[in-house]
Amino acid sequence: MSKYRNQIYTLLLSIPLVVGCQPTNDESVESELTALRQEVKDLKAQVESIQSDIELAKENAAKAAKPKFRTLPVQKDFDGNGTIPSMGDNNATIAIVEFSDYQCPYCKRFTDNTFAKIKENYIDSGKVKYLTRDFPLGFHPQAKGAAIAANCSFKQGEYWPMRHALFSNMRNLNTALYQKTASDLKLDIEKFSACLEDPQMAKDVENDIALASTLGIRGTPSFVVGRIEDGQLVGAQLVVGAQDYRVFSALLEDLLKEPK
Repeated sequence: MSKYRNQIYTLLLSIPLVVGCQPTNDESVESELTALRQEVKDLKAQVESIQSDIELAKENAAKAAKPKFRTLPVQKDFDGNGTIPSMGDNNATIAIVEFSDYQCPYCKRFTDNTFAKIKENYIDSGKVKYLTRDFPLGFHPQAKGAAIAANCSFKQGEYWPMRHALFSNMRNLNTALYQKTASDLKLDIEKFSACLEDPQMAKDVENDIALASTLGIRGTPSFVVGRIEDGQLVGAQLVVGAQDYRVFSALLEDLLKEPK
């Protein structure tokens, strides 16, 4: 497109040169000017046509790139009856349930790049309640232990700081890290250590994995997003992958507009 624009400029600049450098033949000069004006008109039309094609291509690309979500059945116990970590106003009308893995680089990418914006614009404003569940993948050997450590911190009210520490140190997940972080957070170390060994904690993680499987979740991060009505999650959509903030924002705005 810039090529045509440059040609127009060149032609426009050449008009006074024709008038100044040609013999003083009025008919010849007028003929040249008429031809040049027509060329400029034609080039402008070509540029406008190209611009129209570009806008159409952008529109089609945006439509093609728009993620397609899978609608899920009503989730009757989406919040685990208050037993899973959550953030946000209990009167929020929208909920996001994240299924994640502490060794998943895409989960970390989402946490680092997208979660903060969702928190600022939707959670802190009281529109969205955010909940987390665990889906440690089988080829991530430390992910399940990290999930247990996070959930043991939840029992002492420090889930979100522990979660942040685990994602920040995802290459060094081990018991020593969990213990040090628990100490830094001033947790009761004796209770925390006992919790790490409690078989029920591992079972809770397995229950999250089983739930994810029933929802068709195969990878992380995955999100169940829907409206909260009568203690249930309705109109829920399954969002897969570390999507851009704009994807979540568009979905949340649509859900907020929908009548109950």
